[in-house]
Amino acid sequence: MGNKTIYVKGSDENVYKEAQKIAGEALSSVISKALREFVDRSKALKGEMREISVNVGSKDAMREQKFIGNQIGKWRGFSKDKEYWQTAKVYETQKGNIAILLTTVCKASLMTNPRDWKKNHEYYKDVANSELLTAKKPKEFKDKIPEDLLKKIEDLLKKEENKVEYLDI
Repeated sequence: MGNKTIYVKGSDENVYKEAQKIAGEALSSVISKALREFVDRSKALKGEMREISVNVGSKDAMREQKFIGNQIGKWRGFSKDKEYWQTAKVYETQKGNIAILLTTVCKASLMTNPRDWKKNHEYYKDVANSELLTAKKPKEFKDKIPEDLLKKIEDLLKKEENKVEYLDI
């Protein structure tokens, strides 16, 4: 590859001079290393985005929804009112939003009382339901999802932000 000209803002001149002093004559290798780290970090943060297809609605009236994103986590637990057992898949979308496929599986008593397992399927009747919730920030889900799911999403996003840690050791 041929010569490349780099323009440095006046406000960044001190950093450029300091980097040049540290690197000696071969500042291009420092710039290449920084660019390589930048590209790696950007790829890691974005993950491999792909088309996600989910089914939403009640068991007998499901419809398909699609979007571009990356699954970043899963969750299982009780609904906000503790009446139902739910599962969730958490996604980061290509536009930087958070999407949650929240599925209500059954009444919570089915999970907590083994004697109910032998009864008929009334615990599943008209219960199984999935919805896709989206928001820019986790706090926008506060009134819609259980508190422990909200905490899990916040933790997942922190993990996503810091996927690659460059150590100077």
